[in-house]
Amino acid sequence: MLSVLMLAIFASTMNAQRYSDLKQKYDYHQYVPQIGDPYNPTVSGLCSFIIPGLGQVVCGETGRGLAFFGGSIGCGIIYSIGAAQFTYSLNNSLLNGSTVPSTSGVGTMLLGLAGMAAIDIWAIVDANHVAKVKNLYLRDTKKTSGLSFEVAPYVAQYNINNQIVTPVGMTMRMKF
Repeated sequence: MLSVLMLAIFASTMNAQRYSDLKQKYDYHQYVPQIGDPYNPTVSGLCSFIIPGLGQVVCGETGRGLAFFGGSIGCGIIYSIGAAQFTYSLNNSLLNGSTVPSTSGVGTMLLGLAGMAAIDIWAIVDANHVAKVKNLYLRDTKKTSGLSFEVAPYVAQYNINNQIVTPVGMTMRMKF
């Protein structure tokens, strides 16, 4: 099962451009949502809010997502080490009859929490940017060169001298 999942992840990212290359060419500030965009920036950000790095994985940036997930896990381990130090020192101070509890390990706990919060916020923002840049890239790849011709009906209403005039016709649009 794990090998099938790994193969699916590898196959999905094999032909895709990497975000680190695409962000040099595309500015996420220029992104305007359109119907048919394959990556939703809101969903990507929400996925990274739930699990740091999941939004990047959803957008096809598996390595980037795993880095955020690993960073969050690493900060969680730092927090756990600080909590263990604090618990150990608190137990020792209580056993020795000290009236002032020891604060050993509190700094490590705060460092771990701050790191997790920073990585989580960064992962959310980054997942949003990845989705936007990937959508801009995919729009460029779907553009066709050459001539396109479009014909559409035209109906409008104008008020001329207190009379409503309704012209009817056809419009033509050419792109090249």
